[in-house]
Amino acid sequence: RASPASPVSPASPQEGKVHHTPTRHDEKKNRRRSEGPGTMLIMAEQIQSVLTPYQVLAERNVVPFFAYLAACAATYGLSHLMACRIKNTRPKETDIVADADLIFSVPMYAALSILAILGTTAQWNDGWHSHWFGNEGYCRHFTLLYAAMNLVHVPITIFKRQDTTYKVLMTGHHMLSIGCMLVGLKMDRMYFFAALDGVCEISTFTLTTLFILKEGLIGTNSVISALVTANGIALWFTYLVFRIFLFPFWLYTFFSEAYANPDETFYAISTLERWLFPIANIILLGLSSLWFLQITKGMLKQIKKSGEKSGEKRKKSD
Repeated sequence: RASPASPVSPASPQEGKVHHTPTRHDEKKNRRRSEGPGTMLIMAEQIQSVLTPYQVLAERNVVPFFAYLAACAATYGLSHLMACRIKNTRPKETDIVADADLIFSVPMYAALSILAILGTTAQWNDGWHSHWFGNEGYCRHFTLLYAAMNLVHVPITIFKRQDTTYKVLMTGHHMLSIGCMLVGLKMDRMYFFAALDGVCEISTFTLTTLFILKEGLIGTNSVISALVTANGIALWFTYLVFRIFLFPFWLYTFFSEAYANPDETFYAISTLERWLFPIANIILLGLSSLWFLQITKGMLKQIKKSGEKSGEKRKKSD
C-alpha cells in the first residue's frame, strides 16, 4: 500500500541560490570591519617602533656622513684650483691631479690624526663596553670623516699618474678600509677600534709632507733638502711605531677583550664585524710591511745622498 505523500513545505527564500563559501579575502575584510580605529592605531605604533632604530641611524650617521662627504669634495675642489694656479711654476710633466692630491691630503690627514688621537685617549680607560659599543665622541667623527675622505680619494688614486701596481694596492686598501668604516657606521658601534686603527694616519701625514718637500711644491734649496732628509727619518720612525707596531697591538686589544668578555663582546656583534675587522688589520699589516721595506731603502738612500753632498761641500771649502 502506497504511503501517503509527504506534505510539501513552502519554498524558502534561499532556495534556488548557490551557496557561497567564505574565502580568505572575505575573512580579512570582515576582520577589518570588526576592528575599530583603536586596533589600527596600535598597529601603526608597532610599525613606528620597528622603524625608529633605522630612523635614528639615518639621522645619526647617514646625514652627517654626506655632510662630511660634501666637505671633503669641496676641499679637493679647492686643492685642484690651487694646483692649477701654481701650474706655471711647476715642471711641464707635472701631474696636476697629483699636486692637488698632496694639497688635499695635508688638512685631511691632519684632521684624521687629531680625531684618532683625541678619540682613543678619551675612551682608553673607559673599559671594554665603551670600546665595543660606545657611539659618541671623537671616535665616531673620525669614522665619518675617514669613510667620506677615502671615498673622495678613490677616484683621485685612479686618475693620478703612478705605478699600476701601487695604484691597485692603494685602491684595494681604500676599498677595504671604507667597507670596514661603513659597517661600523651602519651598526653604530666599534668606533674606538676604528679610531685606534686611525692613529696610523700620523705616518700618512708625515709621508704627505715628505712628498710636498721632494716635489718642490714649496720651493727647492738647501734647507728643503735638509728637511727632506729629516722628514724621511721621521717617516721611517712613524711607520714603524704607528703601523708595524700598531696593527699587532690592535689585534691584541681586540682579542684580549673578546677573550675576557666573549658573550658581551665577540658574540654580541655580527659575524661580519667579528671577522672583517681583524682580517682587515692583518691585510693592512702585510701591506704596511711591504711599504716599510721601500721606505727603509728610500731613507738609507737619502741619508747617503746627503752625506755625499756634505762631503763635496767640505772639499770645496778646503
